[in-house]
Amino acid sequence: MSYFSFDNIEIAGVSAAVPAQEITVDSFKQVFGEDIVERFKSNVGVKSFRRVLKDQTASDLGYVAAEDLLKKLSFDRRNIGLLTYVSLSQDYLRPATACVLQYRLGLESSCAAFDIGMGCSGFVYGLQVTSSVMQNSDIEWALMLCCESANQLMYPKDRSTAMLIGDAGTAILLHKAEGHCIRGLLGTDGKYYQAAVVPAGGFRHRDAPSGEFKNEEGICRTNYHYLMNGLDIFSYSVSDVPKAISEFLRLSDTDINDYQALLLHQANQIIISRLIRKLGYKSGDVPVSMDRFGNTSSAAIPLTVCSAYADCKLKKKAIACGFGTGLSYGVTSFDLDTRNVFPIIETEETFDDGLIR
Repeated sequence: MSYFSFDNIEIAGVSAAVPAQEITVDSFKQVFGEDIVERFKSNVGVKSFRRVLKDQTASDLGYVAAEDLLKKLSFDRRNIGLLTYVSLSQDYLRPATACVLQYRLGLESSCAAFDIGMGCSGFVYGLQVTSSVMQNSDIEWALMLCCESANQLMYPKDRSTAMLIGDAGTAILLHKAEGHCIRGLLGTDGKYYQAAVVPAGGFRHRDAPSGEFKNEEGICRTNYHYLMNGLDIFSYSVSDVPKAISEFLRLSDTDINDYQALLLHQANQIIISRLIRKLGYKSGDVPVSMDRFGNTSSAAIPLTVCSAYADCKLKKKAIACGFGTGLSYGVTSFDLDTRNVFPIIETEETFDDGLIR
């Protein structure tokens, strides 16, 4: 485990955007049957999610969220010295999507920009990396975009994933400010890397067969779509993740009930309920967004923040935990001023110039 602590850095604002296209889980009854869909809704907790439109990408959602954030804060974007794009949904194999977004957002050419290729733990990993660069440089302001459009990788006949994953983009503004602290803990157990994987499409299996196959449970899949071993992920989530949170509490000399908000990755409602019970959390909020937006990977925690606290005009001490793809986890704590948390917006934005023909 890697523990970090960054004094005098704060989250200065959070915004989120989702595609205008809403998909209901009930619409899958004609594919999987009513019993399977009703059981899925009851156990997992997802009732609907968002899917990007044709030619719309995760970075389009992040762009809209960032524009919304900067405009609502009346922020001079010339002050942004760093842009990080936390995602496994890149626009291209080359170049880094952060470079495209630096251009689209009209940031200065002196702004550093790079991608952080993480999934469900990405918000915490991104926060650590972005804060570290800030603390070790003269950068006063940074913009971190956590975005995913992984629903495009779901095979429509795969009942384990087709109804679970949603698309979203979020923007988080970070600022050097006295009196604030961001703490965190990171960890990885890579032996489970195949528990959440798209086998083909990268450089490892460039010529993998594209035909449909069935696994031992009779679930239809292909090598070019998202394959998930739900049992491994569930076991990891309810065993390793609580231990990681407990270790973070020990290292930060805090108690779980010192926090007014517990922000958990939106994996499924059974995992969330198990974690709350194991942690003995009683003193505050545990907001949920997956019922309306599904599992949005790196965007899940900031999306949940916007879903629960937009314009609440409250200050909360928050603890957050992201876990999944990798398999990896991250735990972090920070001050959350909800006066600078803005409502989720819907968008049909696409980047036409990005279609290179």
